[in-house]
Amino acid sequence: MAASRIEGRMYIEETGAGDGDIKVTVEGQEYTAEANYDLDGDGVDDTVTVLTDDGHVAYIDENADGDADVMQTVRADGTVTGQARFEPASGDWVAERPEQHPAPPQDEQPMVVDTPHGDRPIGPATEDTDNDGNPDTAVVTTGTATLLATDVDGDGSADQLVEIGDAGEVTITQHTGDGQWTLVEQGHLDHNGRYTAEPHPPAVATDDATWTFDPPPAPADGPAARPAPGTAWA
Repeated sequence: MAASRIEGRMYIEETGAGDGDIKVTVEGQEYTAEANYDLDGDGVDDTVTVLTDDGHVAYIDENADGDADVMQTVRADGTVTGQARFEPASGDWVAERPEQHPAPPQDEQPMVVDTPHGDRPIGPATEDTDNDGNPDTAVVTTGTATLLATDVDGDGSADQLVEIGDAGEVTITQHTGDGQWTLVEQGHLDHNGRYTAEPHPPAVATDDATWTFDPPPAPADGPAARPAPGTAWA
């Protein structure tokens, strides 16, 4: 799912933000979410990242079979603090030693969002929404929505956020000052993925609730760990 603004209108594509769905099995139940990050750098998105208050949770498909094999809890500074591997025979997530990731190349450094609590890394830009040949938008998943963060001027910091809720509601905010984001447009997607803007809202700044995410799932010392309660799946 990607978004861009052309001549004052916003266009949202339901495809193009990832390379397919990844299935996560929890206690015999299957959930799917769109892959939105290429962890191994092979050009194919293989990971679902879910934002949390202090970083993100990554569900990784290691063998490209469409199923999540590894779950990692990652701090905002990139440190992996917890890891579990899915065991198909038992259906459990089994805790294992966390594997750290090397720093990304300079051109893949994480985009940051200026929040009321300081800069928040959200991952590298993967989508080119203005068709200039350079990725300018990072796509991340929160507990209740998909967030498209666009760096308009190429300085590595997000200038526009498009939040798409599970029910298709769309909220667009723009960076207007230190830690301040101003609501500029709201709308919704219908069941065909067509976007309709609502009457123009008054310009208001967002509050701290915008930056509150689900807590990360911590792999337990015992045999099983599971995704955070409230995590939204497609």
